[in-house]
Amino acid sequence: MLFPLLSAILGIIAFLPFNFWPFSFIFLVPLFIFFLKEENFWRLILGAFIFKFIFYLGTVYYTLEPITWTASILIFLGLPISIYFIKKLMADAVAPYWLLVIFPFLWTLFDHLTARYSFLPTYIITAGNALGSSPFIGLATIGGLTIMTFFVAGINVLIVFWKFRIFGIFIIIAILIASWQISEIVIQKNSVNYRLLKNSLKIAVVSSNRNFSAKINLFDSDIYSLKKELEERKTDLIVFPEDNNSWSLPLTQNLSKELNADIAATFDTFQNEKRYNSTILLNKNGEIVDIYNKNRLTFIGEYWPLGGWRPFFFDWLKRINNNLENYVVFNPGNPYSRGEKKLLVLNNIKFSSLICLETHYPSDLKEYKKMGAKFFINPSSNRWIDLGTRHFLYLNTNLRKIFSVWLETPIVVSGIEDFAGIITPDGKTNLINYENQDKNYAVFFGEIKY
Repeated sequence: MLFPLLSAILGIIAFLPFNFWPFSFIFLVPLFIFFLKEENFWRLILGAFIFKFIFYLGTVYYTLEPITWTASILIFLGLPISIYFIKKLMADAVAPYWLLVIFPFLWTLFDHLTARYSFLPTYIITAGNALGSSPFIGLATIGGLTIMTFFVAGINVLIVFWKFRIFGIFIIIAILIASWQISEIVIQKNSVNYRLLKNSLKIAVVSSNRNFSAKINLFDSDIYSLKKELEERKTDLIVFPEDNNSWSLPLTQNLSKELNADIAATFDTFQNEKRYNSTILLNKNGEIVDIYNKNRLTFIGEYWPLGGWRPFFFDWLKRINNNLENYVVFNPGNPYSRGEKKLLVLNNIKFSSLICLETHYPSDLKEYKKMGAKFFINPSSNRWIDLGTRHFLYLNTNLRKIFSVWLETPIVVSGIEDFAGIITPDGKTNLINYENQDKNYAVFFGEIKY
């Protein structure tokens, strides 16, 4: 089982927040060699399990929870099962060659099935996301995260096939250079197209740390300071982070009047006796002009399908992290309701609010783009992370960049324990770090084109 373990370690390195993306082109090599050589069904299953479990421990350790991890790994085990039966159907002489042809397709399929159908989406650790900060990000325009995952798997397969022979190394280098050039051309095209857009919005984007006052009002020192900063610049839209602890409709309405600004704020609402996580769009008079209710609810925090039962360790987790006490798993009688997919409209400009992990569903972003979204906003809250925030933000920003390039649509980032700013369709980020502020919040001022 050394090869699956080695692949997991190389994969962890590839996804570290230090731009170690070149490791993505080799991290699957040991695992693919293991899949090729191993004939025993249960050893194939065990090797895949070891790889995935160790890989999770080094990349998404902050999501550690047995139910979600078990479901995710079980989906992934469809990969070694498929390989086993393909081997059985093929003659021994040709099986290795056909498997090498099939591997990129199988890996891409199960990587994305695992990401999509786990209780929590895991697109941030699909193989292609490692290239989110690489010169190959332009490949996303061809087919989004799917084509980037296929590209990574394909390079790994070629290395396995040629076993570092001179001719094979030459071919792989030629493919990488050609792909890099294609990426550069696409990025340049996206950049030019974005600059040529004639319309624009001046925006202010707010992010904060978790120390931002839990119960704020118009006389709170943080709010007073924030108001003064926002008053200094004329903006068309102010975007606040997802914050169910601090914001309320009366507070936001008063702010929109005082600042004479349109505001998009995200917090809990109650509509027709149902609870929603909502983005409220207010005009300069404090009037509600549109509402979007979150469509993709988050497992444990916003929906819990197992009634009053919960694993014993959840109570321990709540004691060590007070931010979890309002999660639906502890209040199954007060769940969130799921809203409909829709766009928000500001002065005839359509845009989509992707609340927190909703930005992790590529099919949804594509659908909103077809519906006419000119840009996306991603108000989020990362209060749930204690250890690993920097790691998560790196992987999440990679994902946002890939989606922005893929759909040629800018993404506005705003969050608690998150960056504030804009990601543009050329893969560039203009983000400020909430941690570098002398106060409990950070404000980004910029322009978004559409």
